[in-house]
Amino acid sequence: MRILRIILSPVSLLYGLVTAARNKCYDWGWLPSVSVDGVKVVSVGNITVGGTGKTPHIEYLIRTLSQQYRIAVLSRGYKRKTKGFVLADAASTAQDVGDEPCQIKQKFPDLTVAVDADRVHGVQTLKERFPDLQLVLLDDAFQHRHIVPTYSILLADYHRPLYRDGMLPGGRMREWACFAQRADILVISKTPDNVTLEEQQAIRSRYARIFRKKILFTTIKYGNPQPVFPHTPPLTEDITSQSAILMVTGIASPKPLENHVRTLSSNVQHLIFPDHHGYMQEDILKIAEKWKQLPDAAAKYVITTEKDAMRLRTMPIPEEIQKALFYVPIEIQVKM
Repeated sequence: MRILRIILSPVSLLYGLVTAARNKCYDWGWLPSVSVDGVKVVSVGNITVGGTGKTPHIEYLIRTLSQQYRIAVLSRGYKRKTKGFVLADAASTAQDVGDEPCQIKQKFPDLTVAVDADRVHGVQTLKERFPDLQLVLLDDAFQHRHIVPTYSILLADYHRPLYRDGMLPGGRMREWACFAQRADILVISKTPDNVTLEEQQAIRSRYARIFRKKILFTTIKYGNPQPVFPHTPPLTEDITSQSAILMVTGIASPKPLENHVRTLSSNVQHLIFPDHHGYMQEDILKIAEKWKQLPDAAAKYVITTEKDAMRLRTMPIPEEIQKALFYVPIEIQVKM
């Protein structure tokens, strides 16, 4: 990995210079940034590509802020098949609005959820349609500098600290770490549950040269597996070590979930697809083949993520696999 980063360093340097020039154009007012009057805008994003847990953090903010504000969520709707501004409803699928907005709408059916690649137009449209709207949560919007957020939250993976990462394509960073400073708060996500206060303070000290504002730590809590299809009955008993499990994931960082699933059973096989993978019929055939190859066990399950469940739910999956297909819900907890 280090050798690859060295080989790609000229391209990474060029990429960094281009993104730095773009940021400076916004800082100096050469490119316009727009504030939307009458509504607070909270941006949640990252400075690296994928895998920091934006969606569960958005859900945490929904649970926390909806007690005080009339809230809407706006996303670009990555990999959706539609264009322009789309308002999600109970019938929306991942093809209509993207897997993450679809997941949020299904978990919070009374919440206003919309997608629009043009964030300024999206916020303005939401304000026009819902005059009592008080706050918009912008998903994955740290680099969208055309809109000025009221408050900016930046996420960084505990296992991939920004001060050790590099620019694309040699690393995973979209812009140099020094630009993290324009966020109002840095959240270190996926923190191990047993991290000590001393370890947290040591990490804050390492980040001090690139981020001098408040730093929080969050950890992932896994819930009991839930059926992907509504007609599938819930689990009546816990998954045991004798169970056979096929994991199916199409997310940026599946390893933490795999580690959790392996605590449930010692017999786990993992079928990995790319992040935001659009499942096709050949993928379902591959899943079915892997399912049949699982060793005989007291119980056999297919375990996936919430985001993958949104995409798999619309596919023609064999009934025997539907009955065994479950996703693992996750929630965020802030470490104190």
